[in-house]
Amino acid sequence: MEKIIFKEVNKNSESDIRMLYEILKLRKFNISHDKLPEFDEHNKFVLGNLYRVWKFIDNGSQTIGTFYITCENVVSVSLIVPNKTMYISVISKILERYKPLKEKKSIRSKYFIFNSNPNNKEYIQALESLKIVHIQNTYAFKNMNL
Repeated sequence: MEKIIFKEVNKNSESDIRMLYEILKLRKFNISHDKLPEFDEHNKFVLGNLYRVWKFIDNGSQTIGTFYITCENVVSVSLIVPNKTMYISVISKILERYKPLKEKKSIRSKYFIFNSNPNNKEYIQALESLKIVHIQNTYAFKNMNL
């Protein structure tokens, strides 16, 4: 298994906020935005964030990505360079270290839910390799002119 170190994101640290922004700029796949937000918008997002867990992913020599877990048991893993083997190592470590919060019907699954950009084949293959079950497809309505 690859060497993986999780380091806490300190949302009150200017250097952590800048590092998160640099990672965001380098990411190949996104779900929540179509274009890179301005740094001030990113800063406000980080300061107001309510993630249950938010960590940098380090391989022992450099930061290679981030992951977070929401209070709804949603897990998001973002690697700067998508790599199936690394995703498997990171997800395995997350599953060893963290447990989902108790289920709340129609609000929070009793399982961890992993979202993926449909083009991130490395991440999807890693999830499938770990026997994480594909349960839904999600679509965004972006045509606000209708």
